[in-house]
Amino acid sequence: MVLVLIGIAVGIIIVAILIIKATKTHPQDVVGDNICCNKCGMETHGLKCPKCENKSQSFGV
Repeated sequence: MVLVLIGIAVGIIIVAILIIKATKTHPQDVVGDNICCNKCGMETHGLKCPKCENKSQSFGV
């Protein structure tokens, strides 16, 4: 019975920490996607950058 109460208390503490972190972060920071390319700065919305991707790949040949 004591272990159940300790588990409930730990669960409540973890949930409280997560709620506090969720309310303090910016809504767009939660997703974690890079909007711009790290190399050239072009706006990609998390997709591969068409300017920087290696275009010399030809099916392993």
